Amino acid sequence: MNQPLHFERDQCVPSHFDHFAYGSNLSSERLRARCPSATPLAWGFVIGRQLRFHKVGMDGTAKADAFFTGDPSDRIYGVIYRCWTSERTFLDACESLGVGYEEAAVDVMIDGENEPRRTFLYQAVAEKIRSDLATTDWYAAHVIRGAAEHGFPEAYQRHLADLVARSIGPVPVISSNFRLRDA
Repeated sequence: MNQPLHFERDQCVPSHFDHFAYGSNLSSERLRARCPSATPLAWGFVIGRQLRFHKVGMDGTAKADAFFTGDPSDRIYGVIYRCWTSERTFLDACESLGVGYEEAAVDVMIDGENEPRRTFLYQAVAEKIRSDLATTDWYAAHVIRGAAEHGFPEAYQRHLADLVARSIGPVPVISSNFRLRDA
């Protein structure tokens, strides 16, 4: 795909970057607070990864991770967002790039497309993974809302609700037409 170019600091660089969001950044509201230009291009899944809430956040609670398993039956759903390059440094800082998360190249499978799209995601660095953490309700709500916002398959949305419930307890109803967890 050809990307338009513009001049920045006397260099010719792409004007935007694409990345695969799967955690709290699924929510357009959340991501646009970090990257106002964020535009969803497509949703899809990456094979061989699982969503886990085990990355130690700056507040000591669990954040999402696209944990690599290598198992072809594992899938993590997410959204490919396009953002302006000028916003990349701030997003990297929000994701604690190099400290909490690192970049990983992934192939995203998109329904109706023959070839996967190559992009990157933020994955937890090994030193920041702990299985004894719980996530917060506000963080989990971004994940659940984002999945509903982008129309992920209902089975995956139920899987997310179950995963969140195991991490923080019962999940409240976010909207009247999508019940996250039956009591």
